[in-house]
Parts: sequence; C-alpha cells; structure tokens
Amino acid sequence: MQTIIGQVHSEDTSHLKPVIGQYAAYDPDDKDLDPPIRANNQRSCAKMGINHSQLTRMLCPVKHLGEYLKDPIVTRQKLQDGDIKMRALVWPAMVYSGKIAGEIFNPQQVQNGLFEGYLLE
Repeated sequence: MQTIIGQVHSEDTSHLKPVIGQYAAYDPDDKDLDPPIRANNQRSCAKMGINHSQLTRMLCPVKHLGEYLKDPIVTRQKLQDGDIKMRALVWPAMVYSGKIAGEIFNPQQVQNGLFEGYLLE
C-alpha cells in the first residue's frame, strides 16, 4: 500500500515541475523566475527550493525575511547549513501577503496577512 501511495504522490508532483516557475513567479505574465526552472533539466532542478534565490525568499521563515532581504547570500547559506531552522512552527514567507511575500509581516500580530500570499489566492 505504501508503495502505491508513493507512486501516486510522485506522479502528482511530477506534473508540477514543468510549470513551477509560472506558479512561483509573482507576475508570470510580466516576468518568470530568474534563473528559470525547466523540467527535465538536471541543472535547473538542482536550483529548486532554497538553492534558488527567488524560491528561497518565499520559503524563508517569515521571521528571518528581513535578514534575507538585507543579505540574501549569507541568509541562504544559513538556511542550507541549518543555522536558520525551517520548522513548522514558523510559517514561510510565501503564506503572507505582499508583492514580496511576507513583506507586511509583523511579529506582534502574526495573524495579519497570514494565508493571503499570492500563491494561495
């Protein structure tokens, strides 16, 4: 049963790979992700998640977004090294509203803008 569940999950997510750039870009009609993510390209797929600058900004724990915006290279390295933990208790920036996902985040009022990110519309 677990094998079948794993196969179905793999098939479902594999259909997203070719279009992830369209979903992740703020305004895909205006500008795609840079660098673009292309399906069936190992070099491109290796740049997904926190290995891609724009996706890292969206996946970054929202309480560290300010740090990421000030110094994206250092903050991304901290995420990759595990110095900044990506835990379920801290929402990723992409679930908050704003052209830059999470830009309106207020640690005193974490519910404001929550689940209003453009990916969730």
